[in-house]
Amino acid sequence: MVNLKTYFFIALHFAAIFCVAPTASSAQAGDPPDNEEAGKKEKIGEKPFWELLISGGVMMVPLALLALYALYKAGEQIYVFKVSNNGGKDRQLLDQLLQELDWHKRKEIIDEHIDEHGEKAAFPQTCKEAVNKLLKDHSAQTDDERLRAMKEAYVNEGRLQLGRLKRGIKPLQGVVMVAPLLGLLGTVYGMIDSFQSLGSSGEDKVAFLSAGIYEALVTTATGLTIAIPFLFLYLWLNRKADELGEVLNRHGREFL
Repeated sequence: MVNLKTYFFIALHFAAIFCVAPTASSAQAGDPPDNEEAGKKEKIGEKPFWELLISGGVMMVPLALLALYALYKAGEQIYVFKVSNNGGKDRQLLDQLLQELDWHKRKEIIDEHIDEHGEKAAFPQTCKEAVNKLLKDHSAQTDDERLRAMKEAYVNEGRLQLGRLKRGIKPLQGVVMVAPLLGLLGTVYGMIDSFQSLGSSGEDKVAFLSAGIYEALVTTATGLTIAIPFLFLYLWLNRKADELGEVLNRHGREFL
C-alpha cells in the first residue's frame, strides 16, 4: 500500500512539472511588450485543446452531432448483438424446445423468451414464425407438408431477421463515410477563408497563412478521428451478424 502511495505521489509530481513547466518557461522567455502583442496572432503551439477545437469553425457542429449519433447507434447495436442475441440464451431456449414435444407449449416457451429478452432477438423470432406456420391450418396438410412449410418459414424469417440486423449497423457505415468528408469540407472552407484574409492582413503573411491552414486542418483531423474507431466497430458488428447467421443455421437444423 505504501509503495502504491509513493508511486502515486511521484506520478502526480511529474504531472505537475510537465503541466506547469511550459507555462512558466513561456512566461520567463522574454515576452515582447504589451503594445507589440496587441496586433499579433497567438502562437500555434500555445492553443489549448478546446480552443483548438472551437477554431475548427462552424463545421465542428455537424461533426459533433455526427459523433453523438454514432455513439448512440453503436451502443444500441452492441446491446442488440451482445444482450438480445446472446448465444448462451439462444442455446438455453433451444434445449428447452427440444425437451418439450407439444408444439403449443413450445410456442408458449418462445413467447416467454421474447417477452423476457426483447423482440430484437433473431432466433426466438425465427422459431416463433416457424411454429406459427406449423400450427396454422395444420389439419389440412400431411406431416411432410407441414414440416416443409415450417422449414420454409424458418428460412424466410431468418433471412428477414439477418437483414434487419444488418440494416441496423448501416448508419455506422454512413458515419464512417460522411465524417471524413465533413472534415475535408471544413478544411476547404477554412483555407478559402485564410486566403481571402491574406490580402488584407498587415502581419507576417507566412505566419498568418500557416496559422489559418493549421486551424483549418482541425476539421479533417476530427473527421478522421470519428471515422476510424467506428470503422472497426462496424466491421466487428458485421462479423457478428455473419456469425449469428451461422448460429441460426445450426440451431435450425437441430430444432427442425
